[in-house]
Amino acid sequence: MPVPPEQRIKFFVFVVESPSPVDLYHRRSEGEIIRQAVYLNQIPCIVRTAVNLEAFEASLKIGLAEEMKQYEGLIPILHISAHGYSEGIQLSDSKVISWANLRKFLVPINTALNNGLLVCLSCCEGYSGTRMAMFIEDEGYPFYAIVANSEKPLWSDTAVAYSTFYHLLSKVEFIADAVNAMRIASGNQTFWVETAEQSRQGYLEFVRKVNVPAAQEQLEENMSQEEPSHLAMLRKVGKEIKL
Repeated sequence: MPVPPEQRIKFFVFVVESPSPVDLYHRRSEGEIIRQAVYLNQIPCIVRTAVNLEAFEASLKIGLAEEMKQYEGLIPILHISAHGYSEGIQLSDSKVISWANLRKFLVPINTALNNGLLVCLSCCEGYSGTRMAMFIEDEGYPFYAIVANSEKPLWSDTAVAYSTFYHLLSKVEFIADAVNAMRIASGNQTFWVETAEQSRQGYLEFVRKVNVPAAQEQLEENMSQEEPSHLAMLRKVGKEIKL
């Protein structure tokens, strides 16, 4: 059963949208779809269009802070809608923001929220954004958790999926359950959620397993014990050329 309204988590959605030229031409706005969808649940939603880096930076450093004052007591959820790929996101003017640079924008926000920033990355290969939390040093996390797609969803998939996600989150569904519902509603099975802690621990485990100096030493030892004949010949020819 849905949790009573007085016991539900109070949040608002802050959308930073950087549409492609094609979307601008056709007047397609994911932010407007999200705004209308969450309005039905009486959830405030603010949409900011950032066509370049200056506008994007202003949205996160100024716009979000202003809205937090406006909706004091509500938890902000950051929704970034843009073109994306494995290395980062791309703005309307084709400027690429790498995951490393996006991390710099998000860390101060997440720190101010006591590691409570939920980021929804509505872009192709947005799940690659988990790389923002993959570091060895004990630094601040850029988010608490990230909700994104690991492949290249249709524009309609993301609109339906995130509308479903916010609808269920307003009823205090667990994030993982809401993401599962995103998959069902959109018919796209590649929406995921992962916390920054999960991403970092997985990365650290990978680093521990891959001991590069030890691997190199082992490879050299294997080569010296049983060197293939063709490699031995190449090694000999190389020595003769040097002479």
